[in-house]
Amino acid sequence: MKKQLIVIGSLLFLLLLTACGGNKEAETPAEAYENNCAMCHGQDLSGGNGGPALDNLGSDYTQEELVDIMENGKGGMPAGQAEGEEAEKIADWLLKQQ
Repeated sequence: MKKQLIVIGSLLFLLLLTACGGNKEAETPAEAYENNCAMCHGQDLSGGNGGPALDNLGSDYTQEELVDIMENGKGGMPAGQAEGEEAEKIADWLLKQQ
């Protein structure tokens, strides 16, 4: 019985550690861009690896449209690259980079 309690306690402890760790949220919009977008759109917003340049978005898209694209995808860009508040922060940051 004692051994069984130790095993159950250990499993609960591991479950708690798993729930609390990993998936570090980006602290800044620039870090979120780096984590979610730069691989396809380039470190300097110039495009690459199939993603278009993002260095002149303000004339083509609103913040809401950019959030929609990040959440739902468009063309070759898959949905879910960023969502909710993170997508809003990235969109605001992108529009300020113009």
